[in-house]
Amino acid sequence: MMQNVKNVSFINTNQVDEDALYNRVSEIIEYRKSRAGAYANREVTLMYWEVGEHINTVVLDGGRAAYGKNILSTLSTKLCYCSDRTRWAS
Repeated sequence: MMQNVKNVSFINTNQVDEDALYNRVSEIIEYRKSRAGAYANREVTLMYWEVGEHINTVVLDGGRAAYGKNILSTLSTKLCYCSDRTRWAS
């Protein structure tokens, strides 16, 4: 059976060092933001490497093609158009 409870206070009577709390929470946030940034940079670097490797292997057959600049210009235009529309063309 439930009891009626009146005038219940939810205030914590333990003292909290607000400066220490702020400092620790700030440290956690900054550390995780830094880690997220480092991870994102790693993934972007790997993405560029993988794209370059694919272009070199598949499109240019491991060499240099005179028409390579034209291919990259066309590809760049298509990719920019697709990213503006926030979806990739197949």
